[in-house]
Amino acid sequence: MVTICAMTATIMQALDTTIANVALPYMQGSLSASQDQINWVLTSYIVAAAIMTAPVGWIANRYGRKRI
Repeated sequence: MVTICAMTATIMQALDTTIANVALPYMQGSLSASQDQINWVLTSYIVAAAIMTAPVGWIANRYGRKRI
């Protein structure tokens, strides 16, 4: 069960990143942003996901996995 949950989380993260990559050209056109500016969207998304990994684990340990 743990393996299935870990695999599902990994697939969802990859899927979210793919969706963000597909949306970048549309966002660039809508916002009239340069390529460098629009790449910050994806970079900030990946950094935010990486930063939240540790706190979510701590919260799950602190309050319990079923409550989270």
